[in-house]
Amino acid sequence: MEDRAAQAPAEVKKQVEEVLTRMLGLLDDAHVTPENRAAYMHIVGGITSTLKVLDDPDLPPEDRAAYIRIVKAMTAAVTAALDSPPRSHAPQGPQWAMRTLGNTSAGLMALNGSQSAPEDPKDRKKIQENIEEACEAARTAQDPKASPEEREEARSKVKQRMEALKNAQYLTLLKEIKHYKPSAACVETVENRTRQVGWSDGALWGLSGTPCAATVAAGASQEDTELHALLVCVQHKAFSSCVEYIPED
Repeated sequence: MEDRAAQAPAEVKKQVEEVLTRMLGLLDDAHVTPENRAAYMHIVGGITSTLKVLDDPDLPPEDRAAYIRIVKAMTAAVTAALDSPPRSHAPQGPQWAMRTLGNTSAGLMALNGSQSAPEDPKDRKKIQENIEEACEAARTAQDPKASPEEREEARSKVKQRMEALKNAQYLTLLKEIKHYKPSAACVETVENRTRQVGWSDGALWGLSGTPCAATVAAGASQEDTELHALLVCVQHKAFSSCVEYIPED
């Protein structure tokens, strides 16, 4: 991990080294709760997996620029979370920042994973933007220099992501998907991606993955169902282009 930090691009090397040093110190603390330890591990994993991607000489310039922005946003948000005292107006308790950043970092690891990364460049770009925006919202929500309006808007975005698994449209989608008897792996993937990058990007990303291929095919073959158009879109197009087919509440 130290080698990876030492090889970080110059644009983010200082921030990465500082954050990873602090994260490792927290992971060595015997008093850290299991929930926080998991968040810290995800944050470390998200950053280091991104540095590995950045180490690829064949990485397209636009992807390199996007990942540099993500690392900057993630390290700034983590630093803000570590330096900010608990606030009564936090979205959900004093550990909300680390929880949401842990979930977002897990999504970042999935984005960087060879088996879980979206295949379509449009989808990768959409998830990159999603993760960067999530980090910016977490940072702004804790920024004493931001205006009250900016902090409130950022807190609203963070809370919406934290409560993605309670979203009415998500729950309806999951209920309808279960009509096609999805595998446990499919349901788990949709749930994980929704937790990691929110509704609706996460759910559509989950549906587009290999674990849900059979379920999506089954649903796409049923023309008279509510999810038909959505599942046909997910089956044949970039999932980020399918939002318009999500049924209304």
